[in-house]
Amino acid sequence: MLGYCWLCDQSLRIAETSGLCQVCLHDLPRLPPACLRWRCQRPELALGRYWFAAFRWQPDIQHLVHRFKFQRCPELAGILAPFLAAQVQHCYREQPDAWPDMLVAMPMTYKRWCQRGYNQAGLLTHQVAPLLQLPVATGLLRRIRDDDGAQHQAGAAQRWQNMHRSMHCSRDVSGLKLAIIDDVLTTGASMSAAADALMRRGAKVVDAWALAYAEPHQPDRED
Repeated sequence: MLGYCWLCDQSLRIAETSGLCQVCLHDLPRLPPACLRWRCQRPELALGRYWFAAFRWQPDIQHLVHRFKFQRCPELAGILAPFLAAQVQHCYREQPDAWPDMLVAMPMTYKRWCQRGYNQAGLLTHQVAPLLQLPVATGLLRRIRDDDGAQHQAGAAQRWQNMHRSMHCSRDVSGLKLAIIDDVLTTGASMSAAADALMRRGAKVVDAWALAYAEPHQPDRED
């Protein structure tokens, strides 16, 4: 036995090495390998080249992400990272020259970090990086406003307003292709603000990778 399934709490067998039993693994709401940028609520404001996500924002994934973020389960980064890594490998399969040069974690405010004790996007990024043999640009992005603490409770329009010029890129990234990693893509406001900050410092292209994507019509969702 190798512990218990993160979703159903059933005992895992030796062959079940993903942290999930075979039934739960099979039932995960996977997304096809396609760009999601033009499916967000404000596509005319969305920045970045490709937006990729591994899963639909449905109950099993909501449960895992909630435990990861709010129930002090940082070890879930190692369980979830292979799914994201596998998805982006499929997404870039037909265009190998499009791969980013570096990975960037979505930053969080200092206040939120103190509350949670870790940045879940940072943990996820550092687990994905060795799977794809890509470096991580640590500390490259910072949030420069702390007024977005209730971002996950705001409506779509308010999220976009909150995130306008809320990110800062700490150094020149001229000519680099970068991928920002976050746990959930919701309205796309945070991803676009991060992409804007990177492009203002010279990034050639910016892609967005997330574990899950919430359809525009879904009620929220996570921060």
